[in-house]
This record gives sequence, structure tokens and C-alpha cells, in this order.
Amino acid sequence: MQLLLHAVSDAPLITVARYASTGEARLAKTKLEDAGIPCMLANADQSGLTPMFDATEGGVQAKVPANRADEARNVLDLPE
Repeated sequence: MQLLLHAVSDAPLITVARYASTGEARLAKTKLEDAGIPCMLANADQSGLTPMFDATEGGVQAKVPANRADEARNVLDLPE
């Protein structure tokens, strides 16, 4: 999936949000993709398996091309 995102944009991927659950992260991914912003989820497969993957330790990370990060934060209504 990361290769697909790099094909869409040459910008490096950065984390714009972290979520405690895969469900929350998938909802954010859907919002971003509906706004035309490519997104990938990191750690989605490990979420919920151990306490080390909770939101304070990384959780499920929503990653977008760096050149779309501010736009992504606006879509997700996150502080910049």
C-alpha cells in the first residue's frame, strides 16, 4: 500500500493522527480518502494485541503525504 501512495505523490509519508483502535483509524482513513487525500494506516494489524500499541505508544497511525498534511489535519479537525 505504501508503494501506491508514493506513486500518487512523491512526498514522504508522515503521521497526522494516532488512534487507539483500528475502527477509529479506518473512519479517519475513509474521511481522508473521501476528501481526495491518500492515506495508509500503520500498526493496524497490531492494534489491540498488546498494551504497547495503545494511542500513547503509537497506536494505529494515519499517514499521508507530507505535502497534504495540513489539509488532512483540517479534514480530521485536528490542531496543526
